[in-house]
Amino acid sequence: MKYVLLLTDFSDTARNAIIYALDMLKKEELYFKLVNTYDLEFSGSPYVMQVKDELAEESLKGLRNELQLIHRLFPKAKIELASRFGPLIEVIRKEIKDYNPDLIVLGNKGESAIEHFLLGSNAYEIIKNINTPLLVVPKGARFAKPEKIVFATDLNDFKNDEVIKPVRDIVNYFNAELLFVNVLEDGKKQRFEAEQKILSHFPNIKSSFHYLQGDNVAKLVCDFVDEQGAGIVILIRHNKSFFERIIHSSTTKQLILHPKYTLVVLHDEVINDQG
Repeated sequence: MKYVLLLTDFSDTARNAIIYALDMLKKEELYFKLVNTYDLEFSGSPYVMQVKDELAEESLKGLRNELQLIHRLFPKAKIELASRFGPLIEVIRKEIKDYNPDLIVLGNKGESAIEHFLLGSNAYEIIKNINTPLLVVPKGARFAKPEKIVFATDLNDFKNDEVIKPVRDIVNYFNAELLFVNVLEDGKKQRFEAEQKILSHFPNIKSSFHYLQGDNVAKLVCDFVDEQGAGIVILIRHNKSFFERIIHSSTTKQLILHPKYTLVVLHDEVINDQG
C-alpha cells in the first residue's frame, strides 16, 4: 500500500476517520491526498461562477485548516491537498482513474446526522459504486490494534488474488487472527473444499471458519462480531454474493446507516464453481 485517498467534508466524523487511518497506518511509508468536494445544485443563475469561486476558496481554506490539525498529531505525514468541483462519486472515480489509490478512507456518521456530506446513505452509495478498497470508519471510533478481524464470506473463491491482498497486509501487519464467518443459505456448497480454496490465499495466517444460521444476515454478523470482540469487519462484494445479502437486508442500517464497526470493503468478480 503506497497511496491513500482521504475524503473530508471538514466534519468531526470525517476528521476522526482520517486520524483513525493515520494512526492505523502510522508505521507505513505512505503518501496521502486529502480531498474535499464542492458542487452547485443550480446552473441557471448569472452568479454561478462567482458562487463557484467562493466555494472553491472556502474548500481550500478548509483543507489548509484540516492539514494543520492533522499535522499536530502526525507531523511527518505526507499529505497533498485537493479541492475538487463536482458530484462526490464522479470526483472519486476521476481520482481513481488519474491516480489509482490503494485505499480510500471515509467517515460514516449515520443517517441521523445533520451534515449533508458522507451521510450513511452516501457511504452506502460509495460502497456500491466504487471498486477501490475502502476503509469506512464510524463516528467516534478510536483505533486500537485489532486482535481479531472478521471476514464475512459467501464461501466463493476469489477470481483475483490481488483483490484480497489488503486483507493479508492488514492481518499480517497486526498479527491478528482472521475469523471467516458465513450465514448458511443452503447445503449445496462443499464446505471443506471451499474452505481450502479460501485458505490458499492466506498462508501462515491464523484463521478459522464459523457458520451461523438464520434469515437476518446482517444481525447475525453483527452479533458474531460483538461476541468475538473483533476490531475490523471485512466485506467483499461479488457480483451476486453474501455481501449483497447483507446490503439488501432490512438490518443494513446496523452496518452502514447506523455504523458501529470499522469496515474494510473490497470488490471482486466471483468464481462460482462449487456446485
